[in-house]
Amino acid sequence: MKIVTLLLALALGLSGGAAAQAGPPPNDPKLVVAIAVDQYAWSLFQRYRPTYTGGLRRLADGRVFLGYQSHASTETCPGHSTLLTGDHPSRTGIVANTWYDRDSGSSIYCVSVSGVADPLAKGAANLKVDTLGDWLRAKHPKARVTSISGKDRAAIMLGGHNPTSVFWWDDGLGWGTSKYAGPADAKTVAPAVAFNRALFAAWDKAPPELWPSTLPERCLALAAPHTFGRLTLSGGVPPETAKGATQGSKWRTGAAFAPEFRASPLMDRTTLDMAAELVQAQGLGRRAQPDLLAISLSGTDHIGHRYGSGGAEMCAQQASLDAALGAFFARLDALGVPYVVALSADHGGVDAAERYGPPARRVDTGKIVSGLNAELRTRFGFTYDAINGDDANQLLLGLPPEDDKRRAEVMAAAIAWLKAQPDVADVFTAAQVAAAAPPKGKAPGELSIIERFAESFDAARNGDIMVNYAQFASLGMPSQPGQNVAGHGSAWDHDRQVPIIFWWPGVTPADAGPIETVDIAPTLAPFLHIAAPDVDGRRIDLGQGGR
Repeated sequence: MKIVTLLLALALGLSGGAAAQAGPPPNDPKLVVAIAVDQYAWSLFQRYRPTYTGGLRRLADGRVFLGYQSHASTETCPGHSTLLTGDHPSRTGIVANTWYDRDSGSSIYCVSVSGVADPLAKGAANLKVDTLGDWLRAKHPKARVTSISGKDRAAIMLGGHNPTSVFWWDDGLGWGTSKYAGPADAKTVAPAVAFNRALFAAWDKAPPELWPSTLPERCLALAAPHTFGRLTLSGGVPPETAKGATQGSKWRTGAAFAPEFRASPLMDRTTLDMAAELVQAQGLGRRAQPDLLAISLSGTDHIGHRYGSGGAEMCAQQASLDAALGAFFARLDALGVPYVVALSADHGGVDAAERYGPPARRVDTGKIVSGLNAELRTRFGFTYDAINGDDANQLLLGLPPEDDKRRAEVMAAAIAWLKAQPDVADVFTAAQVAAAAPPKGKAPGELSIIERFAESFDAARNGDIMVNYAQFASLGMPSQPGQNVAGHGSAWDHDRQVPIIFWWPGVTPADAGPIETVDIAPTLAPFLHIAAPDVDGRRIDLGQGGR
């Protein structure tokens, strides 16, 4: 039995750095494991790379590539949609985590199921293309494709249309799934049921430690109070809000626990424990045909949003993730078989503006949208808000029939007003973005801002006005604990650049790049003895030979 952990992407001899000669990866992997670390920016990886001693140390000693999520909409759902499809969001149709549907007049969550009243119904119906797992099962129907993540949208985007099982963390219930995402029969969900039962029994016996009780000195040195917007955080670990999350007789199903669990190092440790159990329970990699296991680790993203990436909280998360991946790899090592690992991310991110420092700034997008609506009310005599700003990066212009004849004039006024705002860097109409699609194969670092937006554009799902805010900006004005202080989602490189790492036994360490996340699926396809369809990405020769 061979177990191969292969993740997102890799390349050799690409522009941006020459890769050293290394031994080829295993010839016939039986299990491909794709691992995504949510909000794992290239800058974050580089900052903590010298400190890793566990699983991330192993990977950092492999082939490391500067990678790109090339598009502008650097959010979780669009980013995950590129990792195993080989296509940009302009083709996957996943242009944002949510978008406005003009026909129904409502917001659509990227993994919602149309026409189904059940709010728990989730699936890949909105994904317009197939994934690596779909390609695999089309040729090898008995192959197993399993996906797991703390987030439903991450698990579903990686699992595709025809997985054998998909699991995500359901607050208060544990690991669960939906029949719209994949099989949900008793046999399929049995490993999750057993894991949940054992996990909750252990938690009920002794509440879990959300954050490590001891920290490396480098993390302790970062523990300092900061004010983000109108919110002041102590910067200590564990954070104040986490201290009471496991208190009381019903803490596990209480409102306080779920958000604290997700925004803690325990989230990723639990995900990797479940992934290891799935390898055993489903017999992944133990049959004639190859299997695929996709893992998305969401803890870094939740912690980055809630506390920023420059404090003791992220330092603690990186140390914990390093150790958790080391434990996961150790469980694979114990099987006595060779395996390969690859790793990337759905997007990058940037620290909170107040701690990052100039030229970073905090941008209150709510004030910008309300200011724009006020301007249009005054100028055109509107008695309503013409701009829907639920997504501050793509604004919708909604005019009733009696005013729609003035659409072009209103649009021009809105764009002129936005361009005059000091916190706005770029403004484009949907028509401009649609006409700006870059030529296939253009280097990701050379794409213009509008071309990055074009790689995220779907005419039926995008807004009327695309806005790119100032570089390094933190959007929103936090005022209460639990609200986001930092994030991602822009067209700037700090949100686009991610590590892409490939490791196998005997690999010669080498740094190279740039490459794109859309190169991952066509590169992995030959390892699975399948051919990739026509996709945006390209196949990188990793030593697969003529397969």
